[in-house]
Amino acid sequence: MIATRPLRWGLALALALGCSLLCGVALANTAHDDHAPRGKAKSGKGAPVETEVQRLVHRYDSAQVVVVKQQLCLLAAACVTDEGRLLDAMETVRVVLQTLAERAQAGDADAAYERGLLSLRVAQSHAGRSWAETDAQFPGTTSILRRRWAQETSTAQQFLSMAAATGHPQACLVLAEHLASRVPQPEPKLVSRLFRCAVAGFTAIGNRASAVDAFVKMRDTVRPNDPLMIETHSLIYRNTLPDRPWRQVEPAEALAVRKQATP
Repeated sequence: MIATRPLRWGLALALALGCSLLCGVALANTAHDDHAPRGKAKSGKGAPVETEVQRLVHRYDSAQVVVVKQQLCLLAAACVTDEGRLLDAMETVRVVLQTLAERAQAGDADAAYERGLLSLRVAQSHAGRSWAETDAQFPGTTSILRRRWAQETSTAQQFLSMAAATGHPQACLVLAEHLASRVPQPEPKLVSRLFRCAVAGFTAIGNRASAVDAFVKMRDTVRPNDPLMIETHSLIYRNTLPDRPWRQVEPAEALAVRKQATP
């Protein structure tokens, strides 16, 4: 007799997957709003216009929401599942990922960044599910999830590295944070270079808020005496006037101050 997973465990895992995915979609949309891609076009009225890469990402997010909803429906007795809609959504996910990968291989830095970011989101979802998996009847589930996490993490690093090699500031920042989260850090010099790449890239496109945000993250991660830390600090503040700039002191005023300081 084949053992079956209790319904409550399956429902709990599906809910965890659904919540992690929907939260990932919301966080990704927030990240897109905070750091708009460099290739983002403008309409005649100045309103932002979606690029082809952004449209692909939104298609992916919408399809993933459909997949999760249909998977949750499978576990509810009163819910009628639309298998055709589920399969169509899964096919949309596959096509979008393949299209982004092809554009990335052709040299599209934004597509490489988005493809890497999607894999990183999936990897984080697998990592969370592996920690939540506690069913002793299926001990191999955790191993499968961790193997999938390793595969998606490797894919994310591959595409993020492709975008970072072109100086894409968002890719540099995401990859730097990802590598910096490892304990111990395998490549601290690479992390420093990636943070500097992010600050320099945001500064070059005039996005000072994102540049300062990247520098703050670098300051919290990199050693204070790191040469690249000092260089990046000067890059941020070299053209910024101090709040209380020095003023010229007249000779008579300087003489009076010296007399007061003489014992």
